[in-house]
This record gives sequence, C-alpha cells and structure tokens, in this order.
Amino acid sequence: MVTKVSSSSPAASHRGRQLPPVEATALVALRPMTRDELSRVAQVLKAGGMAELKPARVILSQRDAKTVASGSFTPVDVTLVATPRPDPALIADPETDLEQALTEARARGATLKEDLLADPAMLSTAAMAGQLGMSEEGVRLKRKRHEILGLEFAKRGIRYPSWQLLPNAQLLPALPRLFDILGPDPWRLYRFLLQHHAEAGGARALDALKRGRSDAVLVAAQNVAAGAFS
Repeated sequence: MVTKVSSSSPAASHRGRQLPPVEATALVALRPMTRDELSRVAQVLKAGGMAELKPARVILSQRDAKTVASGSFTPVDVTLVATPRPDPALIADPETDLEQALTEARARGATLKEDLLADPAMLSTAAMAGQLGMSEEGVRLKRKRHEILGLEFAKRGIRYPSWQLLPNAQLLPALPRLFDILGPDPWRLYRFLLQHHAEAGGARALDALKRGRSDAVLVAAQNVAAGAFS
C-alpha cells in the first residue's frame, strides 16, 4: 500500500535557521527486503513512469506497523535506515557478476552434495555390491563401463543412487548409451535422469526408462546434448 509518512527525525538546520519538515510518500512492505529486491522494485517503478519513488528501508514501531497494515492512512513516524550505495563499477562489471554467480552456484552444488551424502538412498560400493550379489570390484568395473551410475564425492568416495536398481537385481537400461550421448560426467547424467522431458511425455527420464521408454529418453538426451530445451 502507499501511505504518507512523516519522519521522526528533527527538522534539518541550514545556515543557522530551521527548515520545515518535508512530507513524502512511501511504498511500504511490512517485512525487510534485500538489496536485490529493493533494486528490482526501483526498476519496476521506473518502468512504470514513477522514477521519483526511491525504495528505502524504514523502521516503524509495532503500533505504527499495525496502523499501516490495517490500511489506515493515518500519518505514522518512521526512521529511515541509511543504505550504502553499491559501487557502480562493480555493478557494471560483467566479470564480477559472473564470478559472483559462479561462486553462489558452487556453494549450492556443495550443499546439494552434502545433502545427498546423508541420503540413505545413496548406496556405498559395498551396499550396491550386496544389492547386486557381486563383488565390490565388479561394481567398480560396471561403473567404469558406464553400466551403473556412481557419483564421486571428493574424498568421501562413490555413492550409487538406489533408484537405478530394478527388480531381480537388474540395472536401469540404456545407461551406456546415455553416457555416450551426454558425455562421461556422471553428475550431468544424474541431473538429466531426474529432469522432466517433453520427449518422454513430460515424465522424468528415470521414470520413462523404468517404463521401457528408452527410445524417447535417448531422443531427449540427444536434444539436450545438441543444446535444445526439453
């Protein structure tokens, strides 16, 4: 909502004389907003022809916050929170933006891997060998031949998603061909298998393979490898 507010700070002094307070119009959201959110709000306002409205952080008392939340246009006191301006050079530098994005992506990836390590559905080599009724060396050979999907966790060893196990100790079909199409990175294949694909009728590749729709999944993989979006 938009409500008029009056500042709680004392009137400014200019060359020894008091200046009258200035009444302003504030666009109020009753929650803290990040700097990125404030920037997006400013962009939306500017696009709507209201570039004179500048988003800013303010502090209200509990009572005044309830007044604003009720929709009342009664004037309330606020304290304007000074926000340092970001360095324009950093904002305009695409290399800095890219590096920040990559850093954040790596952090998300590390968090995902830690969560997966704690997932009981991620089997160790010994556990996978027990499920398949073979030796651990046999499992490692299957992974090397791309007949089984194993994910490497740096110094924490290899983990095997249990969902690739089918009844009667069978493995998910078409894995070697999918590796040939998508490349040797097991994490790329892992993401592909859990994604939904139009070529498979909107189903996940994993589910389509279990239903015997290997041809549709292979087409989806070829399109992904070629840069198409499914």
